[in-house]
Amino acid sequence: MDLESLYPLVTESIRRAEILEDLRAPGACAAHLDVSLIEEQIAELLPASDAEGAVARKGAVRAALAATDFARAQTLTARFTAEQGVGAELKAELTNLAQEAARVMTERERSIAACYPRVSARYGIDEIRRLVKALIQQATPFPIG
Repeated sequence: MDLESLYPLVTESIRRAEILEDLRAPGACAAHLDVSLIEEQIAELLPASDAEGAVARKGAVRAALAATDFARAQTLTARFTAEQGVGAELKAELTNLAQEAARVMTERERSIAACYPRVSARYGIDEIRRLVKALIQQATPFPIG
């Protein structure tokens, strides 16, 4: 896709994600993931040295964080900071976002382990993380079907 097609899509996706988040709707995480994916496509079309390219890179990472996809946020950050032409300021901002993702992920894991010590001890945090991710992606409170 070209930039002329992606800009209206990302604008509408951001609005949708914000509205769903304000409503505390189950689809808010999925909507933020849509924003991240579109921002990533924009970032692929623009160099990191371009102001709009930098905004797209930061937007992709921030939206991944809002989608609670911390692994995606860290992966994007690693990829974007390794690109040629990334300025020191953008690299620092992306690194800060990655550190925030790691901090939040660790905090959530501790919280889950504290809330569910038996489940955590029996199945491990990786299995709990997989189940939580599946439920979030399903956008429903419980598995259906």
